[in-house]
Amino acid sequence: MLVKHKQMRIISESHDRTRDIGAEIAAELHPGDIVYLYGELGSGKTVFVKGLCAGLGVDEDVTSPSFVIATEYAGRVKVSHIDLYRLDGSQVDALPLDEYIPEDGITVIEWADRLTSLEKGIIVRITIVDKRSRELLIEDLRD
Repeated sequence: MLVKHKQMRIISESHDRTRDIGAEIAAELHPGDIVYLYGELGSGKTVFVKGLCAGLGVDEDVTSPSFVIATEYAGRVKVSHIDLYRLDGSQVDALPLDEYIPEDGITVIEWADRLTSLEKGIIVRITIVDKRSRELLIEDLRD
């Protein structure tokens, strides 16, 4: 999916399709990769993460870690799911994010707009089109 395209737009018309897109992207990830998620509340970021985790072999229930900042899941590789929703810029800057980013796993960061800088990775911007539809703009910024 991403190997042939550095940037692509996909319209999803259901939660299932958004999950499937996450699983398709998971197939292209390698240990050390970071996925940055952007989108307003209710846009489908966590739905996307559920698909990504399923694609990485995570069997447990994936939820938004809003109240704990980060959750780690075991799959074929370790998955670190970070949610910055409840933090402002100075709190994010003070957060030791590198401690949450496994070199031997995949990191997914929801509310990435709260970060002041990004490492190389995949950016997924989810926009609400209407009640059912979402547009996903996916950019692969890895080398």
